[in-house]
Amino acid sequence: MSITFIGFPATRARSSLVFVCISLSAALSACGGGGSGGEGGSPVPVVKRAVDFSSSPVCTGADADYTVATAPPDTISAMAPAPAPFQGQGWRLSGTNRSDDLFIYTKCRLTGLKPQQSYRVDFAADFLTSAPSGCAGVGGAPGEGVTVHAGATTQEPMTQLNGNGYFRVNLDRGNQTVGGSQSQVLGHIGNAVSTCMQRQFAAKTLEPPAVLQTQADAQGGIWLHVGIDSGFEAYSEVYLRSVAVTFTPLAR
Repeated sequence: MSITFIGFPATRARSSLVFVCISLSAALSACGGGGSGGEGGSPVPVVKRAVDFSSSPVCTGADADYTVATAPPDTISAMAPAPAPFQGQGWRLSGTNRSDDLFIYTKCRLTGLKPQQSYRVDFAADFLTSAPSGCAGVGGAPGEGVTVHAGATTQEPMTQLNGNGYFRVNLDRGNQTVGGSQSQVLGHIGNAVSTCMQRQFAAKTLEPPAVLQTQADAQGGIWLHVGIDSGFEAYSEVYLRSVAVTFTPLAR
Protein backbone atom coordinates (compact mmCIF):
# COMPACT_ATOMS: atom_id res chain seq x y z
CA MET A 1 0.00 0.00 0.00
CA SER A 2 1.34 3.40 -0.89
CA ILE A 3 0.82 7.05 -0.09
CA THR A 4 1.31 10.13 -2.25
CA PHE A 5 1.53 13.76 -1.23
CA ILE A 6 0.63 16.27 -3.94
CA GLY A 7 1.35 19.99 -3.64
CA PHE A 8 -1.01 22.64 -4.97
CA PRO A 9 -0.53 26.41 -5.43
CA ALA A 10 -1.34 28.96 -2.75
CA THR A 11 -4.95 30.04 -2.47
CA ARG A 12 -4.19 33.76 -2.60
CA ALA A 13 -1.28 35.80 -3.86
CA ARG A 14 -1.46 38.30 -0.95
CA SER A 15 -0.26 35.81 1.60
CA SER A 16 3.38 35.65 2.63
CA LEU A 17 3.23 31.89 2.77
CA VAL A 18 6.24 29.96 1.58
CA PHE A 19 5.59 26.66 -0.08
CA VAL A 20 7.85 23.68 -0.25
CA CYS A 21 7.50 21.17 -3.05
CA ILE A 22 10.03 18.48 -2.38
CA SER A 23 9.39 14.79 -2.90
CA LEU A 24 8.70 12.90 0.28
CA SER A 25 10.10 9.56 1.17
CA ALA A 26 7.81 8.85 4.09
CA ALA A 27 7.80 5.97 6.47
CA LEU A 28 4.59 4.17 5.71
CA SER A 29 2.92 1.25 7.39
CA ALA A 30 -0.30 -0.68 7.09
CA CYS A 31 -1.61 -3.39 9.35
CA GLY A 32 -4.34 -5.89 8.71
CA GLY A 33 -7.47 -6.53 10.70
CA GLY A 34 -10.59 -4.71 11.65
CA GLY A 35 -13.21 -3.78 9.16
CA SER A 36 -15.50 -5.62 6.86
CA GLY A 37 -16.69 -4.77 3.40
CA GLY A 38 -13.87 -6.21 1.33
CA GLU A 39 -14.53 -7.93 -1.98
CA GLY A 40 -15.47 -11.55 -1.60
CA GLY A 41 -15.86 -11.12 2.15
CA SER A 42 -12.17 -10.38 2.73
CA PRO A 43 -11.51 -7.80 5.46
CA VAL A 44 -10.42 -4.28 4.59
CA PRO A 45 -7.21 -3.52 6.51
CA VAL A 46 -6.68 -0.77 9.03
CA VAL A 47 -4.30 1.74 7.42
CA LYS A 48 -1.78 3.82 9.36
CA ARG A 49 0.03 6.79 7.88
CA ALA A 50 2.55 9.25 9.31
CA VAL A 51 3.32 12.65 7.80
CA ASP A 52 6.84 13.51 8.95
CA PHE A 53 7.35 17.26 8.67
CA SER A 54 11.08 16.92 9.30
CA SER A 55 11.33 15.29 5.86
CA SER A 56 9.86 18.13 3.79
CA PRO A 57 6.54 16.62 2.72
CA VAL A 58 4.89 18.12 -0.34
CA CYS A 59 2.07 19.97 1.39
CA THR A 60 0.76 23.48 0.94
CA GLY A 61 -0.51 26.10 3.36
CA ALA A 62 -3.16 28.78 3.58
CA ASP A 63 -5.19 30.81 6.06
CA ALA A 64 -8.83 31.78 6.52
CA ASP A 65 -11.49 33.44 8.70
CA TYR A 66 -11.00 37.15 7.99
CA THR A 67 -12.20 39.93 5.72
CA VAL A 68 -10.12 42.11 3.41
CA ALA A 69 -9.97 44.73 6.17
CA THR A 70 -8.88 42.27 8.86
CA ALA A 71 -6.51 40.12 6.76
CA PRO A 72 -3.46 39.06 8.80
CA PRO A 73 -0.22 40.75 7.71
CA ASP A 74 2.23 38.02 8.64
CA THR A 75 0.86 34.49 8.31
CA ILE A 76 3.28 31.67 7.52
CA SER A 77 2.41 28.08 6.70
CA ALA A 78 5.60 26.47 5.44
CA MET A 79 8.63 24.39 6.34
CA ALA A 80 11.04 26.20 8.70
CA PRO A 81 13.94 25.45 11.06
CA ALA A 82 12.75 24.31 14.48
CA PRO A 83 13.09 26.90 17.29
CA ALA A 84 15.84 26.53 19.90
CA PRO A 85 16.60 24.34 21.74
CA PHE A 86 15.17 21.91 19.17
CA GLN A 87 16.97 20.87 16.00
CA GLY A 88 15.82 19.92 12.53
CA GLN A 89 12.76 21.45 10.94
CA GLY A 90 9.01 21.41 11.11
CA TRP A 91 5.96 22.90 9.45
CA ARG A 92 5.54 26.40 10.87
CA LEU A 93 2.03 27.77 11.43
CA SER A 94 2.15 31.37 12.63
CA GLY A 95 0.42 34.71 12.33
CA THR A 96 -1.32 37.61 14.05
CA ASN A 97 -5.07 37.37 14.62
CA ARG A 98 -6.61 40.74 13.68
CA SER A 99 -10.14 39.49 13.02
CA ASP A 100 -10.98 37.89 16.40
CA ASP A 101 -10.68 34.62 14.49
CA LEU A 102 -7.83 33.24 12.39
CA PHE A 103 -7.28 29.76 10.96
CA ILE A 104 -3.82 28.85 9.59
CA TYR A 105 -3.47 25.40 8.09
CA THR A 106 -1.57 22.98 5.90
CA LYS A 107 -3.03 20.35 3.59
CA CYS A 108 -1.64 17.19 2.00
CA ARG A 109 -3.25 14.58 -0.24
CA LEU A 110 -2.95 10.95 0.84
CA THR A 111 -3.61 7.97 -1.43
CA GLY A 112 -3.53 4.22 -0.97
CA LEU A 113 -6.87 3.66 0.75
CA LYS A 114 -9.61 1.41 -0.58
CA PRO A 115 -11.63 3.42 -3.13
CA GLN A 116 -14.96 4.67 -1.79
CA GLN A 117 -14.47 2.84 1.50
CA SER A 118 -15.78 4.52 4.66
CA TYR A 119 -13.32 4.94 7.53
CA ARG A 120 -13.16 6.12 11.12
CA VAL A 121 -10.22 8.53 11.44
CA ASP A 122 -7.89 8.88 14.44
CA PHE A 123 -5.30 11.68 14.64
CA ALA A 124 -2.16 12.19 16.71
CA ALA A 125 -0.33 15.51 16.24
CA ASP A 126 3.16 16.19 17.58
CA PHE A 127 4.26 19.85 17.59
CA LEU A 128 6.36 22.52 19.31
CA THR A 129 4.71 25.41 21.11
CA SER A 130 5.76 28.24 23.42
CA ALA A 131 2.23 29.30 24.36
CA PRO A 132 1.62 29.35 28.13
CA SER A 133 -1.33 27.71 29.86
CA GLY A 134 -3.57 29.42 32.39
CA CYS A 135 -2.86 32.97 31.21
CA ALA A 136 -5.18 35.78 30.18
CA GLY A 137 -5.02 37.33 26.72
CA VAL A 138 -6.82 39.74 24.42
CA GLY A 139 -9.96 38.06 23.11
CA GLY A 140 -8.86 34.72 24.52
CA ALA A 141 -6.00 32.92 26.21
CA PRO A 142 -2.71 32.53 24.30
CA GLY A 143 -2.72 28.80 25.05
CA GLU A 144 -6.26 27.52 25.57
CA GLY A 145 -7.67 30.10 23.15
CA VAL A 146 -5.77 28.60 20.20
CA THR A 147 -6.95 25.14 19.19
CA VAL A 148 -5.53 22.52 16.82
CA HIS A 149 -7.93 21.24 14.15
CA ALA A 150 -7.46 18.21 11.88
CA GLY A 151 -9.63 16.63 9.25
CA ALA A 152 -9.60 14.05 6.46
CA THR A 153 -11.96 14.69 3.56
CA THR A 154 -12.62 13.72 -0.04
CA GLN A 155 -13.06 17.42 -0.77
CA GLU A 156 -9.87 19.47 -1.11
CA PRO A 157 -9.68 22.15 1.60
CA MET A 158 -9.59 25.58 0.00
CA THR A 159 -9.97 29.15 1.23
CA GLN A 160 -12.74 30.94 -0.62
CA LEU A 161 -14.45 34.34 -0.39
CA ASN A 162 -18.07 33.86 0.66
CA GLY A 163 -21.08 36.08 0.13
CA ASN A 164 -20.60 37.81 3.50
CA GLY A 165 -17.15 39.11 2.58
CA TYR A 166 -15.23 36.55 4.64
CA PHE A 167 -12.48 34.23 3.49
CA ARG A 168 -13.52 30.78 4.78
CA VAL A 169 -12.43 27.19 4.27
CA ASN A 170 -14.91 25.29 2.09
CA LEU A 171 -15.50 22.60 4.73
CA ASP A 172 -17.77 22.09 7.72
CA ARG A 173 -14.87 22.30 10.15
CA GLY A 174 -16.54 24.12 13.04
CA ASN A 175 -14.74 27.07 14.62
CA GLN A 176 -12.17 27.57 17.38
CA THR A 177 -13.07 25.21 20.27
CA VAL A 178 -15.93 23.51 18.38
CA GLY A 179 -15.34 20.93 15.65
CA GLY A 180 -17.49 20.21 12.62
CA SER A 181 -18.51 17.20 10.58
CA GLN A 182 -15.27 17.40 8.55
CA SER A 183 -12.77 18.56 11.16
CA GLN A 184 -11.96 17.55 14.74
CA VAL A 185 -10.58 19.72 17.55
CA LEU A 186 -7.52 17.86 18.88
CA GLY A 187 -6.85 20.22 21.81
CA HIS A 188 -5.13 23.54 22.51
CA ILE A 189 -1.53 24.76 22.07
CA GLY A 190 -0.75 25.68 25.70
CA ASN A 191 2.32 23.92 27.10
CA ALA A 192 3.37 23.09 30.66
CA VAL A 193 6.69 24.97 30.83
CA SER A 194 5.97 28.52 29.67
CA THR A 195 4.80 31.14 32.14
CA CYS A 196 2.66 34.20 31.53
CA MET A 197 5.83 36.34 31.60
CA GLN A 198 8.38 34.02 30.01
CA ARG A 199 7.86 31.66 27.10
CA GLN A 200 9.79 28.52 26.25
CA PHE A 201 9.22 26.08 23.40
CA ALA A 202 8.28 22.56 24.41
CA ALA A 203 7.01 19.47 22.61
CA LYS A 204 3.34 18.60 22.89
CA THR A 205 1.31 15.69 21.53
CA LEU A 206 -2.46 15.70 21.07
CA GLU A 207 -4.21 12.37 20.53
CA PRO A 208 -7.93 12.67 21.32
CA PRO A 209 -10.55 9.95 20.76
CA ALA A 210 -11.78 9.73 17.18
CA VAL A 211 -15.01 11.51 16.35
CA LEU A 212 -14.70 11.76 12.56
CA GLN A 213 -15.75 9.49 9.73
CA THR A 214 -14.82 9.92 6.07
CA GLN A 215 -14.89 8.13 2.77
CA ALA A 216 -12.02 7.65 0.33
CA ASP A 217 -12.61 8.92 -3.19
CA ALA A 218 -12.75 6.79 -6.34
CA GLN A 219 -8.94 6.78 -6.52
CA GLY A 220 -8.50 5.79 -2.86
CA GLY A 221 -7.48 9.32 -1.93
CA ILE A 222 -8.10 11.58 1.06
CA TRP A 223 -7.17 15.20 1.82
CA LEU A 224 -5.58 15.71 5.24
CA HIS A 225 -5.62 19.19 6.79
CA VAL A 226 -4.11 20.32 10.10
CA GLY A 227 -4.13 23.87 11.46
CA ILE A 228 -4.42 26.23 14.40
CA ASP A 229 -7.63 28.19 15.01
CA SER A 230 -7.09 31.32 17.09
CA GLY A 231 -9.45 33.25 19.32
CA PHE A 232 -6.40 34.96 20.85
CA GLU A 233 -6.13 38.40 19.23
CA ALA A 234 -2.36 38.50 18.95
CA TYR A 235 0.53 36.44 17.55
CA SER A 236 0.59 32.61 17.71
CA GLU A 237 3.24 30.19 16.48
CA VAL A 238 3.64 26.41 16.44
CA TYR A 239 5.84 23.95 14.53
CA LEU A 240 4.26 20.68 13.42
CA ARG A 241 6.71 17.77 13.66
CA SER A 242 4.47 14.88 12.66
CA VAL A 243 0.86 13.93 12.23
CA ALA A 244 -0.16 10.27 12.48
CA VAL A 245 -3.46 9.21 10.96
CA THR A 246 -5.18 5.84 11.45
CA PHE A 247 -7.96 4.83 9.07
CA THR A 248 -10.20 2.10 10.49
CA PRO A 249 -12.64 0.68 7.91
CA LEU A 250 -16.34 0.79 8.69
CA ALA A 251 -18.85 -1.82 7.62
CA ARG A 252 -20.85 -0.81 4.59
